[in-house]
Amino acid sequence: MSLVQRKGIWQWRKMIDGVMLNRSTKTDDKALATKIARKWDHEAVQQIKVLGERPVTLYDAIDGFLAVRKHTRGYGVAEQQMRHWKKLLPDGPMKSIQKHQVQAAVHEMITLGRATNTVALFITYWNALVNYCVQKRLSPGPKLDRIKPALTRFRVITLAEETAILAELSPDIKYIGKNANTDRCRQDNHDIIVCLSHLAARISEASNLLWSDIDFDRNTILVRRLKNGNNTLALMSKALRAVMERRYPARTNNFVFPTKCGDKNGLSSWLRDLVKRAGISEEGGKITSHTFRHTTATRLLRSGMDITMVQKFLGHKQISSTMVYLHSQPSEVASKALAVFNSA
Repeated sequence: MSLVQRKGIWQWRKMIDGVMLNRSTKTDDKALATKIARKWDHEAVQQIKVLGERPVTLYDAIDGFLAVRKHTRGYGVAEQQMRHWKKLLPDGPMKSIQKHQVQAAVHEMITLGRATNTVALFITYWNALVNYCVQKRLSPGPKLDRIKPALTRFRVITLAEETAILAELSPDIKYIGKNANTDRCRQDNHDIIVCLSHLAARISEASNLLWSDIDFDRNTILVRRLKNGNNTLALMSKALRAVMERRYPARTNNFVFPTKCGDKNGLSSWLRDLVKRAGISEEGGKITSHTFRHTTATRLLRSGMDITMVQKFLGHKQISSTMVYLHSQPSEVASKALAVFNSA
């Protein structure tokens, strides 16, 4: 056992089988620090020599968990979830974390009004962190019971509603507080919604579009799908090309939307107010940035596009992800039944 005093506080240090352990006793009382250190000595021997585990703190475990995902497509989501866990739980040995502490963090997410699926994902990443510790033979924390994700209610907006939204964003209309800066903001918001609709893009994909991925000669735009999907090389519609041709001369860097890239709030800060100004009811479901992706997928299927083609356009890796949009399509049986009724 070794105790070292730093800034008046006793620090515990011990080497076991080549593993150096460091931990603060958080006391300036040497007698108390000695008792704490003896307890930790015993626990460390049990973990390393008997159980074959190496002690690890929560924050070190999180850092290691993120390090192995650094260059994967899911890193952004993992980093966001782990940031929440660091915010809600204090650092300390993973082995010492009690299940009720982790459950309290989940409860706090619920009291903050987070959606069921958001909480379910939060729990999934905690369990993934625990699994990482087990795989690396680090002392793990307690696992949580999973929450079954709720079925997503897809809101599909009509062409009239989309037209109303875009019209409300026009910088040419009269509105309270009109000035050059708010005109630019409205134009940015207008243009990014066109991208969401015409590229079936997620907000993160639209806000991080690059000029280097746009080829005006070939009329193409490469959409880098960020959620474990496949990139999409899309042809620009007339409306989308008009947006890009208008923005290109005023570019300041490689980002198409330099004021939007890295925006973690997406459209949430202004979309709700926009929907109200446009006079659109949300009784049929809340309108979010993802609504435009849902709407585009549904419109493509309704137009008769094959589901595998829609899958490629959306950048889905698995066809099962695309099949959720079939709910908006009358089944083949229903169509044939209608034909029978109409011919009677």
